Amino acid sequence: MESLNFPVDLSDLQTKLNPFLQTILASPAVQSAKPSTTADGVAVVLFLLSALGYITRGRIWDKPDPHHGIWFERPQLQDGASSGRTATTRDVSQKLSEGDYHCVIFWGSQSGTSERFAETLGRECLSHFGINALVADISDYDAESISKIQSTHFAIFLLSTYGEGDPSDNTAGLWDYLKQVQDKKTRLEGLRYFAFGLGNSNYKYYNRVLDVVADTLDNAGANALIPRQKADDANDGTEEDFQAWKDNAFALFRQLGFKQKTVAYQPTIELNFGAGAEGNRGDDITHAMSLVHQQTSSQSAIVPLTIKSAHELFAAGDRNCVHLELDLGNHDIVYKTGDHIGIWPCNPDEEIERLLKVLGVQSRKDEVFSITSDLDSVKPKVPSPTTLETTFRHHLEICAPVARKTIQDIVQFAPTPEAQATLLEIGQSRERYEHLTSTTHITLARLLESASAGEPWTSLPLAFVLENLLPLQPRYYSISSSSVITPRRIAVTALVVNKPVNGNSAIQGLTSNYLLSASDVASNATIPTPTYQRMSEGQGLHGSKVLAHVRKSKFKLPITSSTPLVLISAGTGFAPFRAFLQERAKLHAIGKPVGKILLFFGCRNEDDFIYQEELKRIQTELGEKLKIVTAFSRNGTKKYVQDRIDEYSSEVLGLLEAGANMYICGKASMAREVDMKLEHARSKANGLGEAEVKAWADSLKKRGKWRADVWG
Repeated sequence: MESLNFPVDLSDLQTKLNPFLQTILASPAVQSAKPSTTADGVAVVLFLLSALGYITRGRIWDKPDPHHGIWFERPQLQDGASSGRTATTRDVSQKLSEGDYHCVIFWGSQSGTSERFAETLGRECLSHFGINALVADISDYDAESISKIQSTHFAIFLLSTYGEGDPSDNTAGLWDYLKQVQDKKTRLEGLRYFAFGLGNSNYKYYNRVLDVVADTLDNAGANALIPRQKADDANDGTEEDFQAWKDNAFALFRQLGFKQKTVAYQPTIELNFGAGAEGNRGDDITHAMSLVHQQTSSQSAIVPLTIKSAHELFAAGDRNCVHLELDLGNHDIVYKTGDHIGIWPCNPDEEIERLLKVLGVQSRKDEVFSITSDLDSVKPKVPSPTTLETTFRHHLEICAPVARKTIQDIVQFAPTPEAQATLLEIGQSRERYEHLTSTTHITLARLLESASAGEPWTSLPLAFVLENLLPLQPRYYSISSSSVITPRRIAVTALVVNKPVNGNSAIQGLTSNYLLSASDVASNATIPTPTYQRMSEGQGLHGSKVLAHVRKSKFKLPITSSTPLVLISAGTGFAPFRAFLQERAKLHAIGKPVGKILLFFGCRNEDDFIYQEELKRIQTELGEKLKIVTAFSRNGTKKYVQDRIDEYSSEVLGLLEAGANMYICGKASMAREVDMKLEHARSKANGLGEAEVKAWADSLKKRGKWRADVWG
């Protein structure tokens, strides 16, 4: 530590202070307040010492550390003379020039899809056209520097929209900058760009982020090299839409004078079996998951949670809806009512064996290997070292449909001419591909198995398989318990998905069937439940565990319990409202004032009415405070939630006018219909135009009075 020193001459300081002190002592205020007691004298001395301390601060004591700023510098901004680091810049135009890049590919992503597309596009720009592309997280650069991009370069935007037409978290800086562009009427004539958006047409503000960004750039004079294009995930079309847009981008590159090359497969990773790969095999799955999926401020660490209880919620039928209670135990994890839980499934035994067999690597499934790469941009999907069995079970989406682009790339490794012809037919026709994926559960293993009639694909590199399979992702569920009632136990409400295709076969939901298997609840389906490896300390349900983490949510009850509530749900969308109602019932029981609650719940029929008995009990406890409106779509007169909203619109609007908070949970298509019904009712009741109604709804949403937690 640096030693203290006193660079100020004390005698000089005294000389400077004397006039000041004399002035104070001679002032009328001090003269009129001469101390008459010992206490007064002490007070005067303390006052003078305080004044002296104030004057000498920064000269004699509490001197600023000239090196204090180093604590707040990014490591990459420090002088890299000894460490080999080089200074970086947040000016993207400067980065493009210094790095000899042709373009920048900005990605804005909430779930990682846009980021993956950007990295794929960047690699293919270089390999197919020799275009050196800077793949950039938008938040890594100052948005203002986009205006400095020279016309010799161009920018590509891959932007996701989520929620109520919201930009991804890392796009916030760009979003704010574009508002300034609009307000200040900034001109961007030198910017050449094109853009692709990711969204879902079931949502009301489908691809809003793309439209706002592109409209702002166009109005500011930027040059759109090709029209904006949008992906629609409503029917799982994102991958295909991206491929179609990429074809248009490649056509543009050819028009700009870049020559397209035929590229042989070049792996970006290397698998090293045996020597050098020994050690930790990745058998500690919790630790292995944490290496690849880091804890963030919005989500907890991944931990194994014990299933304490589980039971079936449907009264009858051929479907399952499972309620599970997960114990937080001694884990340093807390949740709040309205949060989400991310369940990390494993892949079923049958699909793992099928993939190992068709690749001809069954005998090597337990061999340990490490993964290396010479490219800094390659991010590991799989912790290393590990085994093929562990990789296919815990880390890659081997049950997901195969992208058409992947099918096209696999053709070169076909073991027979017949397999090659089959894959070419599928890969070259979007219509043929979409028909196949809509009528068949076409995983990678099933595709290879079908195309080659069971002939093993020994020439297909394992590196290719690991590069093209997506990393296994968690599936999120709204927590259906209250943190006030059960702070150390989380309830999950899971509908088991089995989508019928091609007769008696079905596409089985990975995580919902995994939870059904782990819960020991009997399956009501006509097809067998897949077999999953269990994390268990005993037989049956006792000690059975699932890997999970908690994710924060803004879907929260108001602080004041007297605030009225409008709760709108369908199916398992009721899950968070179960927690809301439990909490309100508890407050009412201890004498707290509780506002009126209007609950809408929709399902097929009485057999699908989840938590019906529990809801009746809460109804008895709350009395007139709770009103329940049901909507059955397959029970006599067909009614959907949005139909009931239309019937009760005046009551809903009255509660909103009285300050109620409204919450919608369920499928995005339902939420969109509810929005339309309420906006129409508001327009009719108050004689408002479309713009006025939209402003009314937006105002409620901005103030947190109208919230939605929806999916697909």
